[in-house]
This record gives sequence, C-alpha cells and structure tokens, in this order.
Amino acid sequence: MRALTLICGAALALGLSASTAAATTEQATLHASFSPDRLGASTTISFGFDVSTTEGLAPPPLTDIDLHMPAGMNYTKTTLGLAICNPIALQEHGVAGCPANSRLGYGSASVEVPFGTGAGHELPEIQALMGPPNNGNMVVLFYANGQTPVFAQLVFKGEVLPQSGIFGSQLATAVPPIPSVPNGPDVSIVSVQATIGPSHLTYYKHAHGRLVPFHPIGISVPERCPRGGFPFSAEFTFQDGSHATTATTVPCPPTRRHRK
Repeated sequence: MRALTLICGAALALGLSASTAAATTEQATLHASFSPDRLGASTTISFGFDVSTTEGLAPPPLTDIDLHMPAGMNYTKTTLGLAICNPIALQEHGVAGCPANSRLGYGSASVEVPFGTGAGHELPEIQALMGPPNNGNMVVLFYANGQTPVFAQLVFKGEVLPQSGIFGSQLATAVPPIPSVPNGPDVSIVSVQATIGPSHLTYYKHAHGRLVPFHPIGISVPERCPRGGFPFSAEFTFQDGSHATTATTVPCPPTRRHRK
C-alpha cells in the first residue's frame, strides 16, 4: 500500500509539473541603438533582449537566437575583424588566446539558476570575436565567461546570413546548454546586452617598425532612413520547443539643418 501511495504521488507530481510547463508562455523584449546615430556613419550597434514568462517563472533555456538587422547596413568599409580567432584557442585560453584585431564587441548576460536563490546572476564577460567564415558568410564567436554561481567558459557561434526585404542580414546563433551543476538542470538566460562595433575596441598595426594602436571602422548606418525608422526583430527558440518573437525600431536620426 505504501509503495502504491508513493507511485501515485510521483505520478501526480509529474502530471502537475507537465501541466505547469505546458501553461508557461514565454515573452521577449528587444532594444537596439546606433552610436553614433548618424546616417552613413561608422557606428557601434548595441542590442539587447529580456526573456520572461507571463506566469513569472524562469523561462526554459534558450537554444537558438535569430537577430534580424535592417537593410542597407554597409559592411564594405568596415575594418572590424582584421584577424581570425581560432575557436579551439578561444575555448582553451579565453580571449587572451585570440588576436586583438579579431575582437568585434562585448557585453554581459543575466541568468537564472534553477535552484536556491540564484536568480538574476550575471555572466559579466561576453566577448564577440571574428571566427573562421562558413561558406563565405561572416561568423561571430561569442565567448561567455561565468565564475559564480555558474562556472562555465562557453564558446558559441553566430553566422551572418543574407536576407531580403526590410531586413538585410540575420545573425543566427545557436546557444549551447549552460549547466548549473554537474548533471543538474541547465540555467536560463533572462537578459543579454551586447555591442558590435568599434566602441571601446583597440586594434594594432605595424608602422615604422613598431605596433601602433588604432580604432577600427564599424559597420555604416544606411544613407537613408525608412519611414518609421530602422527595424530590428528577434526570434527565440527554447529547450522545450517553444518560441517567442519580438521587434523594435531605431528611430530616424534628426535631420541636420544647414547654416546659411
């Protein structure tokens, strides 16, 4: 009888857990900006997102993020990514294992740990670096360095794919599982802040027999702003197979008045 009671109790708990998971609804918000915010200017693209559930629970772990960027961004003049970072060297030695001229940007993330009081802890270091191209497409390597409460050094790839219409390119990123503890559940990413561009980046070149520091040229803002501003959108896929989408717009910069 006791064994039967335990079995029934376990089955009820599993059923409640499954029904709770099925009821969870993921939602996301996206924000983006240009710095400097001028038409045709070399810029640093800042973007970030927040993921939550309507029930107030931690969202399931992310598996894929697709960021769509506006048409007309000019990649032809950028000097970002003059060197290539080897993913194996990045995994083994961190950012120090890659050339300074392979850095593309930086950021941070906040994660929720599925036990104890570990909600809202930050992964303070996220670096974006130029990886080996794939089929002619630009590849961005993201390096996340977590120390506590999650100790993890992760490398994951984002591939820049061409698009048409209002979006000119897509950064398709596969997110690896982030373990909380050995054999424990994976943590949930709840927010990310990141940049792609020359802000706070220093490159080096040889000149007159010595290394000279310089700031790289970023991707250029389009020469014209579409009505309503520059559109960004993002699609999120979660470990349980659910999805969330969100969009935002960078407003058109103010028109400069010519002095008479």
